[in-house]
Amino acid sequence: MTVLCFDISSGGISAALFSSKLEVTKLSEERWKLELDDSGAATLSINTVLERFRQVIRELAIAEPVEAVCIGTFMHNLLLLDDTGKPLTPVFTWLDRRGEKGLEYLRSRLGGRFFERTGCRFHPMFPVFKLATLYLDDPSLIARARRVVSVKTFLTHRLTGAWAEDHGMACASGLYNIRSGDWDPGLLGMLELKRENLPDISNRTAVTGHLIRDAANEFELPEGIPVINGSGDGFFAHAGSDCETAERISVSLGTSAVARQALTSPLLDSSSGTFCYRADENSYLLGCAGNNGGNALDWGRSIFGDLDTEASRDVPIFIPLLRGERSPEWDSRLTGSWHGLKARHAAADLARSILEGVVFNLAHYVEILQRTSEQTVAEIVLSGNGFLHPLAAPILAAVAGVPVAMPSNPGAASLRGAAACALRASGLPVPQLPVKRVIPLDDPRILERYSQYKELRRSPL
Repeated sequence: MTVLCFDISSGGISAALFSSKLEVTKLSEERWKLELDDSGAATLSINTVLERFRQVIRELAIAEPVEAVCIGTFMHNLLLLDDTGKPLTPVFTWLDRRGEKGLEYLRSRLGGRFFERTGCRFHPMFPVFKLATLYLDDPSLIARARRVVSVKTFLTHRLTGAWAEDHGMACASGLYNIRSGDWDPGLLGMLELKRENLPDISNRTAVTGHLIRDAANEFELPEGIPVINGSGDGFFAHAGSDCETAERISVSLGTSAVARQALTSPLLDSSSGTFCYRADENSYLLGCAGNNGGNALDWGRSIFGDLDTEASRDVPIFIPLLRGERSPEWDSRLTGSWHGLKARHAAADLARSILEGVVFNLAHYVEILQRTSEQTVAEIVLSGNGFLHPLAAPILAAVAGVPVAMPSNPGAASLRGAAACALRASGLPVPQLPVKRVIPLDDPRILERYSQYKELRRSPL
């Protein structure tokens, strides 16, 4: 069986053909740039997404016959459509910061009940807060919106004619009730939206529909092939890391930094700083997410160059909150800082401290998950291109207190998760992910620096 899978991020689209052995037979990628401005906007034209979507499909479809399609997209995105299906807004990405006004509006009405109902936190990245801001600033726009959708829903509709969403993407919007498993009527009412403005929800392995004739002509794919519901890239990165039970935690280092643990029931601990999303009808993800991952490493390279430079044994502590933070504080006002910085420190020491700070943050997340879930963790599985840095995984293995494993291609986890989803939807077995154990970094002072890092994170920042 050949499945066509997508990993659509805020920076571009990756698509691949997978065999039933979960082997990539052909890969295609296209990039784009977000539209940014001083107001905090970080948006994307849906027409750009559609154009690149069309390009990669046509490149891959000529390689071999496609038998199923499954789409994964970046989480926390939002698009409003009119009654003809045309966009009323650009795609709001998770990086868009213009949800503060709507956040305060809903905080004043719900307080802690928001987290209890949704599993989401008060942070402007969530689509519900951008919707609330639009509702306050331009209620006529909300009134004209026939549909409130994600990029995945838009593309799936283009292929099948059906308006569909999965539990994971719905939950990550902040508009979904994690206990009822459907859109939250109270939240919709506060924004003067109706249930019919949002797509139907089903499991990620559900067949949303089959490729309609117009789509077959547009994308040059076989008419009638099944289109699988799919999910968000975070859910697929977790599934693609073979971490479907609580004993294995997935840790991702891409643009951002995330640790996730699968549970069989919701765990809503308001004091832990974790989020809890419903992944499917009977599964949940407990997690910690940070704004500062590979982007912080890129910032370090822009200043110091190569982060592999030999450092001294006396490295300062870097708190990598360059773009505010999500877990555990959920405070976009937080800033980064160096601690223990002395005149004798060289550029190489500061460069190493940036790498350590990013990885220490992930190790801290793993500790939070273990403490919150009270589940025994046997292994951490890595994903994301940030772990291609030769020291990132060994540093984590040295401080996490849990064995760490890495696949040969950590950047392909979300695509692999989409392919695994398509195989399950087709009733086929999913091959096990081959991984190698990571050897911890040999540095006798690394645990001391990690302890100092955690103490600083517990202090007011």
